[in-house]
Amino acid sequence: MPTPPRFPQPKLLLSSIAIAVLTLMNQASAQQGDGGMTRIEVTGSSIKRLASENALPLTTIKAEDLVNRGLTTMSEVATSLTAGATNEPVGGGGGGTMINMRGLNTNRTLVLLNGRRLANEAIGDSAINVDVIPMNAIERVEVLRDGASAIYGTDAIAGVVNFITKRAISDTTASASVMAPERSGGGEQRRFSLTSGTGDLAKDGWNVYAAFDTQKRSALMQRDRPNISDPDDIARLGGTAFTSNTSGSSSAPANYTVYANGKPTSVTGNPYFGAGCVAPYQGQYTIPSTKPSGAGSKTCVLDPNLYPQLLADNKQTTLLTKGSLRHGDGNLLTVELLSSESYIDALNPPQPFGAQTDYDKLNPGLRKPLMITKASKWYPGGAGGVPAVAGLNGADLALTWSLDELGPAITDDRQNSHRLVLTEEGQFKGWDYKAGFNYAYSKRTVTFLSGYLRTPELYKGVADGVFNPFGPQDAAGQAYLESISADGLVNRRAEVHYYGPDLTLNRELTTLGGGALALAVGADLHRETYRDASGDIGDAVVYKVSGTPNRYPHGARTVLGTYLELDAPFTKQLNLNLAVRADRFSDFGTTFNPKASVRYEPSRALMLRATASTGFRAPTLPELYGTPQTRVPSTSKWDDPLLCPSATPGVSGTGALTTDPKYAGLNLDAAKVCGSTLTVLTGANPDLEPEKSKTFTAGIVIEPIKNLVASLDFWNVEMTGTIAQISEDTIFGDVNKYNNLFVRNADGTLAYITKTRLNMGGLRTQGIDASLNYTLPTASMGRFGMSFDGTYVNKYEGQNEEGGDWIDSVGKPGALSTGATSANTYVFKWKHNLRLSWSRGGFGTQLTQSYTSRYIDTNALPSQKPGQPFYNEIEPYILYNLSANYAWNKRLKFTFGVNNLLDVDPPLSNQRLSSRVVFAQNIAKPIGRAYNIRVNYTF
Repeated sequence: MPTPPRFPQPKLLLSSIAIAVLTLMNQASAQQGDGGMTRIEVTGSSIKRLASENALPLTTIKAEDLVNRGLTTMSEVATSLTAGATNEPVGGGGGGTMINMRGLNTNRTLVLLNGRRLANEAIGDSAINVDVIPMNAIERVEVLRDGASAIYGTDAIAGVVNFITKRAISDTTASASVMAPERSGGGEQRRFSLTSGTGDLAKDGWNVYAAFDTQKRSALMQRDRPNISDPDDIARLGGTAFTSNTSGSSSAPANYTVYANGKPTSVTGNPYFGAGCVAPYQGQYTIPSTKPSGAGSKTCVLDPNLYPQLLADNKQTTLLTKGSLRHGDGNLLTVELLSSESYIDALNPPQPFGAQTDYDKLNPGLRKPLMITKASKWYPGGAGGVPAVAGLNGADLALTWSLDELGPAITDDRQNSHRLVLTEEGQFKGWDYKAGFNYAYSKRTVTFLSGYLRTPELYKGVADGVFNPFGPQDAAGQAYLESISADGLVNRRAEVHYYGPDLTLNRELTTLGGGALALAVGADLHRETYRDASGDIGDAVVYKVSGTPNRYPHGARTVLGTYLELDAPFTKQLNLNLAVRADRFSDFGTTFNPKASVRYEPSRALMLRATASTGFRAPTLPELYGTPQTRVPSTSKWDDPLLCPSATPGVSGTGALTTDPKYAGLNLDAAKVCGSTLTVLTGANPDLEPEKSKTFTAGIVIEPIKNLVASLDFWNVEMTGTIAQISEDTIFGDVNKYNNLFVRNADGTLAYITKTRLNMGGLRTQGIDASLNYTLPTASMGRFGMSFDGTYVNKYEGQNEEGGDWIDSVGKPGALSTGATSANTYVFKWKHNLRLSWSRGGFGTQLTQSYTSRYIDTNALPSQKPGQPFYNEIEPYILYNLSANYAWNKRLKFTFGVNNLLDVDPPLSNQRLSSRVVFAQNIAKPIGRAYNIRVNYTF
């Protein structure tokens, strides 16, 4: 990419535009009306207008375009947006697919369905899982690349994505499709959808339709894609390639450590080590350790290829029903009901027991040895038939054991979403009105599907001699195993309710030179509730448990929003739009957000547009009322800056006990205040304030020749008061600055260090969106087309703490949104989609190229610097999708496509070396080239 131009400051640009607007107003001349063209309501405005009149940077994607691009799921639609930085769920990502525009995090991108909100995904209660949206009912997707808090309120800082369903359906269409990877092993996706409706709104005055869609993706194991899990590549990236020259950990059969006088020795082993770790199971799960001597030798090592998973089993089912009735003098009553269910069944290695288990979740770090004594018939050489091991002499053994005979531990992460919307629209005394009531509900349930046991009972079973840790269970052991199973039990359940009425009124006030001066006023009132319940079963199972056992955080708020929008077409060339919104939150107060946009179109070939607005994001209910504030041990050891002062407090162990006489009577213990684990306070913070933002855009749209439209839009977003949890490193890096976070008792001893979520830091980002669309119709050769969408990010700077240094994260991982997002989400310097199409008669084809620029990988190890070992950069990544469609007749249509046409392997990454999933999941899929075929039949 060429060096980007230097942009003037937003204030200077805004002032220049304001002067230009005032000048042009004085030069305005009267123009005639629009004729009879249909006006519509577009995303980002409450006033109906011609689509060509919009001053906002809005991209519209039609449903047929989604099919032609080879996008088969909502997650693929989300990840295809060039203004986004969205990760598609990989492995056990149970939250689903959220849209992250501008890299500002999913909780700052507003997602709507038909212009209204859905309920957030329940556990985080901060963003919409778009997997719940019915893809087969979608007519178009409108992407507003601009802040919109002045119209919609909270969360619309980065932009708005509005999924708009079909207004009416009067026939029946069945569709079936299969996406099959070229390489075997998994990742296949099947889909079936059915839409059916009756009634004609224009002729009959009513319409009812239903749209059903279900799709399922099969799991893909890492062993089925050896091209992205080669041991040499893992080592090159900084990971530790598997070797048998290591100590065995949790194993089936169990490994043991000999105890003497109640303490562990360095003598380890496994009764089946001499037999190659082949125990009388139905399958072999481990291999012998080749460690020559010492602790860990003569043990069995889990086969690393058995359980790692690239893609989990996943399924989504949605049903949308919609009924519309015209009545009175042009009024329209609409009822819309959406129900959906999606799940991800994540596979994990079997539940470990013994030294690998955090036995007591309420006391983190407390580990309880899993002991077997010679009193058990399953002791090596005992009556149960376990092979004897020379030299044990009846000593107590501490075990590390995993029940691989039960298979992998699988969690079912399931989401259910429902929404009922009633809408009445029409005219009353010169006003166009649109009134509605929206009730939305979201539930997320995490269940132990299979392979989970209650840990305390398992310990008891081994101690009582019921369980055999070295082989299959006998009848008594099997019965006991079934009695302590946690399979099917719900570990966590969260619910979100969102409901309330809304009303928008529109009317024309007077006639200006370019048309009617239009006014829209509106209000919406909603109630949101949140509850997250984690029962005590989590403390018994302890493995792969989300949330904190025996915690039931909950919260609620009521919000009243009122807004006003004025659209002033001073001439056919010049349009000014002003909007303002006030929101009153029951839990923290009022916010007030204005927006101004201007469009100037001196000729059909040229349009200039600009917007300026403020925005906000209200703290989510979990951020305010989620996990209760709890005192826990610090994650690292530190010197108490008051009682063990140090010239370098950020380096633990460099301090010395204070000599201040006022603390002489405390009898301080250096082991407790110097280089020690201190107490920190974590959890939600009910005193959080909203994040605030300022957004500015300026763009140009040109149509130099017929059928060629190009646009260029500059955007700038600045945020303050971003909500994040401050790190211990930051606090001890400047203890004077954060002295107020150290809460002390009356005698000066430390009560705790505040590490709850706080309003802190800021973020600023800017860049350019570019687009081009060209169609060339010919009489004999068909219709040719080209379209291009790209986003260039010039700056993405964040602060790790309030008042701190600005750190740029474009093209590299960073503390995105001051820690509010994962470091695995990247802001690319450049990202684009290029599409070439051709159609003639009933046949059409399209080639799509998606491109993401080079970026620096996670590089988590301290030694990973440019030019040093393990430093990794992801090269530019380019994918091609090819699709073709053929209409046999008006009823029967076929679509055939090839995704990842050139079979490009995903780039290797050190994002998740610990789980050995080493591909760049933020830009690529692991399945390779895949073929998809789709058949549509309309009855």
